[in-house]
Amino acid sequence: MTNAAPWPSLEFATWAPTKRSLHLYSQMLGKLRLALAPAQPNWMFTSLALTPRGFTTGAMPYGSASVSASVDVFDAVMLLETSDGKRRSISLAEPRTVAGVFAGLKSALAELTIDVALSPVPQEVPDQTPFDVDERPAAFKPDDARRWLAVVTAISGAFERWRARFFGRSGIQLWWGAFDFALLLFSGEHVEAPRDRGFLLEYDLDAQMLNVGFYPGDAANAAIFYGYIYPQPPACEEIPIALDGAEWSTALKEWILPYGAVGNAADPEATLTAFLDAVYRIAGEAGGWDLARFTYRAPPVRRGRRPERPGL
Repeated sequence: MTNAAPWPSLEFATWAPTKRSLHLYSQMLGKLRLALAPAQPNWMFTSLALTPRGFTTGAMPYGSASVSASVDVFDAVMLLETSDGKRRSISLAEPRTVAGVFAGLKSALAELTIDVALSPVPQEVPDQTPFDVDERPAAFKPDDARRWLAVVTAISGAFERWRARFFGRSGIQLWWGAFDFALLLFSGEHVEAPRDRGFLLEYDLDAQMLNVGFYPGDAANAAIFYGYIYPQPPACEEIPIALDGAEWSTALKEWILPYGAVGNAADPEATLTAFLDAVYRIAGEAGGWDLARFTYRAPPVRRGRRPERPGL
């Protein structure tokens, strides 16, 4: 049963300083995951995951042990934990600077004897001031951070319930590059990656995929949901998408839907699901996906009762 209450407002101007801090902290964790996690196709090993209190790298192998790093928006801390029971925390509460938090992260890693080199240069953002020299105040308003978490948590639940019917490789990720939250579906088909768009895309766009996600906005753009299929079907701008408010963005080369059209709807999850259905339908009709092959029928599970089949 889903909650049909409106989702929180996320006007960029009201939380811009906290968004900048959260984004940079996610980049620090992402760089740690990039350094320690074993490589997987399409850079899936670099992404972060939500927790009920923020976001995390999840457990990453370090020799025969493991380590995780997370941000807790309720306690306003960055937390490192190892599989031998050790933990270190770095306060995110004001007053802090980006450089101060990054120094705290490196110090905590050293104390936990995690020997890893982290690049201090932010990725996929216009301002690439290195973390270790960024002495600007790092604002962290807990109410703003919790509002963002409430939004992406609601989206995550909708994504999880929607992808349950997909029989194939899929994933839900917080991408620290642009700070977008996305659901990816893969058909299992390899495709020729573009050779003129840099190292990242060479290893990202080598598979047929559908990507739908949420971008929380910036100074020039309001928060949106987006969707695209790769390889891009021909004449995407002419393909109708049967959902009020959704349209093809020529600038982004994606279908988009304003966050407000979902968050303010009578049933936000139903509206988001309709957007997911519409993009998925285009994958089948214009992208050549055999949707029948990807239909998964879950086994009947009776909540609160033991399964009737032995061994389950």
